[in-house]
Amino acid sequence: MSTDEIYEILLSLGYTLQDRGSYWQTNAVFRQGDNKTAIQIYKDTGVWRDYVEGTKPLRFERLVERSVGEDRTRLNKILSSKDFSLLEKPSGHKKDKLTMDKIYSPSSLKKLLPHYRFYNDKGISSEILKSLEGGLATQGQLYQRFVFPIYNNIGQIHGFSGRDMLNKEERPKWKHIGRKSSWVYPMYTPFLKEFFTEDLKEVILVESIGDLLSLLERGHKNVIVTFGLEISPSVINSLVLLNPSHIVISFNNDYNSTENRGLLASFKNYFKLLSYFDPPKLKICLPLANDFGDMDSDSFEKWSQKCDNINIEDQQKLIIKESTPLIKNNKLSKKLIKNRNLLREIING
Repeated sequence: MSTDEIYEILLSLGYTLQDRGSYWQTNAVFRQGDNKTAIQIYKDTGVWRDYVEGTKPLRFERLVERSVGEDRTRLNKILSSKDFSLLEKPSGHKKDKLTMDKIYSPSSLKKLLPHYRFYNDKGISSEILKSLEGGLATQGQLYQRFVFPIYNNIGQIHGFSGRDMLNKEERPKWKHIGRKSSWVYPMYTPFLKEFFTEDLKEVILVESIGDLLSLLERGHKNVIVTFGLEISPSVINSLVLLNPSHIVISFNNDYNSTENRGLLASFKNYFKLLSYFDPPKLKICLPLANDFGDMDSDSFEKWSQKCDNINIEDQQKLIIKESTPLIKNNKLSKKLIKNRNLLREIING
């Protein structure tokens, strides 16, 4: 659903919205409240909080339900007329084409073979691979790839990610089937969903499933894969709902390259998350090697200690300093520059 559609629904429900940049503030229409700042609603996801009642972040559907009350006919009309999947890109004043995820049968997993040697040789146990329901595909679009099913929040498979096993130059290392921007992996995988609870202390954001596997092997089960260098609205929405004590951005560390793309992307996503989280909740802690797959047990222990001992205020100053080239090279949007400037004001008191 687009921001425009969220806005239209709120107006139809009688809300008067005050624009606050990335979110709106309004009164609690569902209880005839007159406090114009009681409710905060994020524009890109519809996630909302009631600051008077002190609720946790809730999905947009719940606000619609409370606002409609006993009028089930009206509720069903609203819920059936819109796609309540997350906004992928700002829509401006144009209507977005509605996109629904394709759902795959669980029986498709029976076709995956338990050939684990490739990952076993990399130090990943068969138990971890089994828990993720991964296996080798010997037919179809993911032929000769080690495939991981992607689950949505109601336990359906809505995608697959496959790692190439042939190592041929013409084949990309990873191939994805499904709408990657809607994935929050592995948060809803049956084996791991119990670890993503409301009292979660920390979430680690990594680029790839390979990083996830290495962290799982070392006991870190609070990991979300971004499938690239951008944090999607789907992942942000889930982070807001989880509301962890800390979010650790751990993209690849391209320190041997002319440009450390992982570090620069970490800065950009750090500023992006500032629209939703207070600065003390955010950390950047890159792997000690290029990625987590290149790290041994000693390196993991050092990395964990490094993350635990980050001085938040010192890191904030470093982020402001080292993100300057992004502004000079026009690689930050106006919104991200605004968030960066707000952080600098906080640092300077």
